[in-house]
Amino acid sequence: MRRARLLPLMVLVASCRDELTPPPSVRVEPPVASPEAIPDALVSGRVRGATFVAREARYIVDRRPGYAHTDIVLSSGAAESPCGPISPPTSASVWLRLEGSDPIRSTSLRVGAQGPSAWQVHYQVFDGTAWAGVGGGVALLVLQEPGPDGRVTGGLAACFPDENKSCVSGSFDAVACPPTIDQPVRGTPPPEAIPEAYSRRVLDAAH
Repeated sequence: MRRARLLPLMVLVASCRDELTPPPSVRVEPPVASPEAIPDALVSGRVRGATFVAREARYIVDRRPGYAHTDIVLSSGAAESPCGPISPPTSASVWLRLEGSDPIRSTSLRVGAQGPSAWQVHYQVFDGTAWAGVGGGVALLVLQEPGPDGRVTGGLAACFPDENKSCVSGSFDAVACPPTIDQPVRGTPPPEAIPEAYSRRVLDAAH
């Protein structure tokens, strides 16, 4: 899979709301039939009725007791520097979460209600007054464990159980960014400069 060259992401927000709960009768399937069919292009599709193209990708490893998880966040916005502020700050995002302290491993798996997985997939959009999100996405996910440069490359093909039939698919190349204590939106902590010591810890934890 060719690396889809992406710079980092993240969104600053003023308010948020809980994720929407889809009706129990809503069932979705990934937009492609196999991991091999994931497009070798930027993750794109339609989210909440609007075009989505992932122009930024980053992953965040948080090892704080009680908060341990790893996020891979794909944003439709852009940053001028690694892990810098996203513009516009109300850009939509699609994000994956691995709960717990396990490192990212090279894998190809199915995410969602129809199959067991430690990963979850969600999206978040700004509706003009507040942030809203939908979880419970069903996806095919391909990951390569972090390389010497600290990047995580992979592919995602996901659909979400919403009334808009939101689906995205494509490839990403995510850079490591540090976690922060204050996270106003799930999965999208505000950006900070990357300390050298943090970068070393991320690489050590990934191997």
